[in-house]
Amino acid sequence: MIRSKNATLLLSGLLVWGLIHARDKGELTPLLVKGQAYTAPFQAGERLRYEVNWKPLFILPDFKAGEINFEVGESQHEGRSAYTISMDAVSTGRLAEVANMEVRNRFESIIDRKSFQSYRILKKTRQSKHKRDMLTAFDYPKNSTWLRELDAGSDPPKQLRNQTITGIPGPLNDVISAFYAIRLHRLEPGREYALNLSDNGKVREMRVVAQKREKVETGIGKFDAVKLEAQGGIFSEGRSLRLWYSRDRLRIPVKFEADVKFGTLFGELIQIEAGSIGRRLIRVK
Repeated sequence: MIRSKNATLLLSGLLVWGLIHARDKGELTPLLVKGQAYTAPFQAGERLRYEVNWKPLFILPDFKAGEINFEVGESQHEGRSAYTISMDAVSTGRLAEVANMEVRNRFESIIDRKSFQSYRILKKTRQSKHKRDMLTAFDYPKNSTWLRELDAGSDPPKQLRNQTITGIPGPLNDVISAFYAIRLHRLEPGREYALNLSDNGKVREMRVVAQKREKVETGIGKFDAVKLEAQGGIFSEGRSLRLWYSRDRLRIPVKFEADVKFGTLFGELIQIEAGSIGRRLIRVK
């Protein structure tokens, strides 16, 4: 009888332990919490530059596809201190030849300096003859999103969409500010994080899984990094995006890989300008 009672207590204890740890394993930590203020590891004037290469699905060597440049600036939004984060993506080299595509995209995101929620994003997409301007603005007090899209290739530009969408589930990120929201946290392997990503008038939950620590070697040095996988939100087709963020005080994305149509895009940090820190790749011809 005593043995039976002890066995029952032991099984009960193991069950409780299992439930607790199962809950911990599946727990999602939000990257942005409503009403909470954050301290950024970056500041106005920071510049990040990446070289992007493309590996086709076919038996072809990878080649340079272009460059992506990010820059953080100070701004104001309706009297509140904000950051403006700009991204310029430019195709170079063989991409234009192989894919018959020239890319000149510029995105500008305005985010709150304390809450880091996105206020608006302007996307100027220039891909050969495809030219679009899309402005999305988030009105949190009115619980609505306003979106306007223009065909910038027409003369005069033709309005394609002008709509107001009701419902904001919480602090939002856009496709640019999401990468900076990740930098607010020291991500630990084995943990899962989530944010509300708004793009093209739709809000999706983007999950970020911190997988493991790795040493990453780039043209400007070695970094102790944490490997992340972004699930949902970024690619509606369900393709994978993998990122490596440095584990130093800046928490900079130093490398990324993205499964895209007809191959894989992979990028590497080749230049940093962040306060007193400056590194860049020097090529010897």
